Parts: sequence; structure tokens; C-alpha cells
Amino acid sequence: MNFRPIAGIDIGKYFSEMVILSPTNQVSCRMKINHDSISEVERAVNLLKKAEKDFASKPFIVMESTGHYHKILFRYLCNAGYEISVTNPIQTDSIKNIGIRKVKNDKVDARKIALLYRFQELHTTNISNDDIECLKSLCRQHYNLSDELTAYKNRLTSVVDQIMLNYTDVFPNIFSKASIAVLEQYSTPTAILNANKNKLISLIKKKSRRSLELSTQKYELLVKKAKEFAPLSNEGTSNVTMLGIYISMIKTLEENLDRVLSSIHKLIDEDMSKDLPVMSLTLELLQSLTGVGLLSAATLLAEIGDFSAFAKPERLVAFFGIDPSVMQSGEFTGTQNKMSKRGSRLLRRVLFSIALANIRTKKDKQPCNPVIMEYYKRKCQSKPKKVALGAVMRKMVCIIFAILRDKKPYEIRPPEKHAQMLNKSLQQLNSTCA
Repeated sequence: MNFRPIAGIDIGKYFSEMVILSPTNQVSCRMKINHDSISEVERAVNLLKKAEKDFASKPFIVMESTGHYHKILFRYLCNAGYEISVTNPIQTDSIKNIGIRKVKNDKVDARKIALLYRFQELHTTNISNDDIECLKSLCRQHYNLSDELTAYKNRLTSVVDQIMLNYTDVFPNIFSKASIAVLEQYSTPTAILNANKNKLISLIKKKSRRSLELSTQKYELLVKKAKEFAPLSNEGTSNVTMLGIYISMIKTLEENLDRVLSSIHKLIDEDMSKDLPVMSLTLELLQSLTGVGLLSAATLLAEIGDFSAFAKPERLVAFFGIDPSVMQSGEFTGTQNKMSKRGSRLLRRVLFSIALANIRTKKDKQPCNPVIMEYYKRKCQSKPKKVALGAVMRKMVCIIFAILRDKKPYEIRPPEKHAQMLNKSLQQLNSTCA
């Protein structure tokens, strides 16, 4: 048993419940900490100092990751010099039935969070770099906005289909500037047929940046399709209203996406102006990997955070959540195990796109990454394609680990070259030892 006092903190939005356990797991003291009162936070630190004096050992603090609510208390206690482990809610939920009685309240939860330290080894969570934390928030916001934008585009498509199903015959991309402008001002087949010809042609010409001749052809096709579908069109007030709302939401989301991307670029530019631009150099290294752009590299860097926490590739694989789940009991051993998916969902999303980019071919039919493509084909000979793709994703994590560990850009090397480099390094090692 680790004979040091443990403080368990159950985090809430406005207040948290703290319980300090003695080395014998007896409750030493309890306290409710209001997050908006510095005096109460300082009183909690004084209780921790008293426990240190009473048990001749500095308390280790365990708190649950609860959205963003734990960050204020976490940062203050870290600056006060305490070791803190921020645990995943899955871990704390695993000991909810440690007692037979069905009791659920903040005081009980705080004690269970503290006991978690006794049951398994918990690693200290370090304060994140401010720039990395800011980059993480911006990247997550970008993906959230992108998902919302996709949802509203799908809704707009469904309304356009009801109003004018053959509209895509005129504008294959209904989200182009010319298409959106036409939908805003002439939202129904009736409105298109009643529109002023010159005014509509001028609108198409201005937004599409095409010649007058091409814009006239587009107008004539639009009128033709409007006449064909007019008897079938659902031009109800609800559809017209929702059409305007969806277009407005799409424009707003696109503007906000541009603002987020601009902030990401600004953050990176500010880092580059520093004497030691660690973040910018790491982003540059990650972008050397096939299929990794600036946003993907920023997401990888931000979500991984403190790379020193990963001593070997397997830990980074587990952090991504692509490690296989284990099902074994007695003489039974499961053979159809799936990915655990216990890690970062955003990391898996980025990793999936990187893996696909590495098994694609270029316009000239040459593979983007011949080494990874060959690896994927070999896996496909004995595994289903999705399983083979999962193996590629794991391979990409190992490559990312090597890039961050060695601080060297990625190079496409066939296995034979790797073997030659290994033999050469072994020979140099042997000659040095001799």
C-alpha cells in the first residue's frame, strides 16, 4: 500500500467536494470548495498542508476530468506544488459499486475518487502549455463547426429537393456562391420564372465570375428546369422559410470557420516569432508525413499534449484508442476483438483520414506512399479491408511516435533500407565496444 494521504475531489460547476483520506483510508476531513471564492480555495490548501503535517507526507490529489470545470482548481493546486492526477470518468465509474448500498452523492463520490489511487497506479498530470491548450480548443472548435456546417448543408439539400429536385442539373454544387445567391433571391420555380431576365443573368455572372455567354446559358437552363418541375414543387411557406434560415446558418458557420482558422494561423505565427518555436517546429515535422496538413498536424499536437507521457508506441496507440480490446475468462479467449475506442475520438478521426491518404494513388496511378500501400495490400491478403485499414492506422501512430521521439521529418523508406540502416548502426556499435 502507498502510505501517503490522498485527497479526492468530486468536481462540479460552481463547487467541488474534497475528501482527504489517511494512509489507513479513514476520512481525515471533508470540505466543500466554492470555485468563485479564493478564500475557500486557500482554506482547502491549508487543509492539505495540515494533512501533510499530520501524516508526514504530502497528499496526492485525484480529481475527475469533468469538462472544463476542473481546470481552474487543477491549475491553482498545481501552482501550489501538489501532485495531481486527472482521471477519466470511466475509471472512477468502475468503482461505483464498491459498496453494497446504492448511494450516490458528492461526498461519497469524492471518497471513491480518492480510493481509486489505492487500487491502481495513477500518473501525475502536468499543466498543459498555454499555447498547446489554446491550439487544442481552437482545433476542437473547428471540427465542431465543421460538423454543424455539414448538418445544415444536408438540411438545405433536403429542402431544395422538395422545392426544385432538378436544381442540381443547373448547379451541381448547390453550395457554390452563384447557387446560394440564386436560392436567396429566387427560392422557388415560380420566383425564377417571374424574375427579370437581365437581373438574374447579371447575378449569375457576378457570383460565378463567368462570361455573359455562359451566364446566359446557365439562366436558360435554370428557366427550363424550373418550368419542368413547377407543377411538382412544394413551395410552401415552411420550406421557403427554412431555406432562408439554412442559408443564413451556413454563411455564419463558414465565417466562423474562417475566424477559427485565422486564429490558428495567428497562434502559430506568434510561436514562430519566439526564440525557441517548439510548437511550430513540431508542426513542421508532423506535416512531413503523407496526408498531414496544417490542421491535422495541429490537431495531433494539441490532442497528444505532453509527449513525454508516452514511453513507448503502445501507450500512444492506446491513447488514440485503436488498441484491441481483450476478452478472456477462464479457458475462453475471444478472437473477434474490436478497437477499444477509449482514447481521443478526434485523434481517431484525423488518423483515419491520414491512413486513407497513405493508401491512395495519385492521378498517374502511382501510390502516394508506396511503402504503406504495400503494407496495406499484404494485410488485405489475409484480413478484411477494414481490419487491414486498422493495421495501417496503428502503423501511422508508430510513425508519428518516431517523428516526435526523434524530432526528425518522415522519410519514405522501404523495409530493405531500414534493415541496411540497422545493420550499419549495429556494426558501428560493435566497433565502438571493441
